[in-house]
Amino acid sequence: MRALGIDYGGTHTKLLLLEGEREVARDTVDTVRLEGLADQVSSFLGDARPAAFGVTVAGTLDPVSGVVGRSANLPWLDGTAPARLLSQALGVPGVAVQDGEAAALAEARIGAGRGSDDVFVIALGTGIAGAHVSGGAVRRGAHGAAGEIGHLRVTAADHACSCGGRGCLETVIGGSQLGARWSERGGAGGTARDVVAAARAGDEAARAVLDDAARGLGRALLALSALVDPALVVVGGGVARAPEWTVEPALAHARAEATFHTLPDVAPAALGVWAGAHGAALAARDAAAARPADASSAART
Repeated sequence: MRALGIDYGGTHTKLLLLEGEREVARDTVDTVRLEGLADQVSSFLGDARPAAFGVTVAGTLDPVSGVVGRSANLPWLDGTAPARLLSQALGVPGVAVQDGEAAALAEARIGAGRGSDDVFVIALGTGIAGAHVSGGAVRRGAHGAAGEIGHLRVTAADHACSCGGRGCLETVIGGSQLGARWSERGGAGGTARDVVAAARAGDEAARAVLDDAARGLGRALLALSALVDPALVVVGGGVARAPEWTVEPALAHARAEATFHTLPDVAPAALGVWAGAHGAALAARDAAAARPADASSAART
């Protein structure tokens, strides 16, 4: 079965076309509104036609209706059913899946979590997504909003978060937020990659920013241990590509602050920044398999 995964991120969108388990094509484009996304997907596909697509949502999502409740980084999605709208534009049935859930499904089934029955996946990007996969199923919570680890308060600093809160994990380790925190300390600002490069070059302000980020992530890991107690935590996303500045010191901070906690094993994501796209394609296949044969041409949200 040919399936398309669309990882609709806050800054970039990843497009992945699979034929069975074989990758046919991939591309990364700048994130635009839904109308523009449909054009980007059409250009990416060319003459190829997938049987179904999956699109990630960075925010809360009703898994039954496919309607977005709140997307802090893509506010134009609020109140919309993106899979339905894209399906109408593309003429291909589709399904929407929360971005943390998509990454978690992919890592748990075919990535670093393969073989474990209890996995929590964290994606460190522009936003911070997460999801808990237990017994092969994502635990969505009563309202479809479980796993939002990026909006745990981990610092007393009064940084405003995209969710409307203050001091959330996203404000200290989110990709664009790292540059803002560096600028506040007199640095040049820029991307997470710029902050890491400056830290490697000896910039003390950049190093302080990354230490704050790691401390915040460590506290989030302690909260996760206390509330969920997963067997394995898989950490991926663009910010995690510098683990010596983020994940590894976060574990050191967590161990130093732990009391009763049993910290889980932590593993790097195996699918890298493409986990969300893989998970969207998996969700597309799951939805297609569940769809009645006489509804194969209808959109699914």
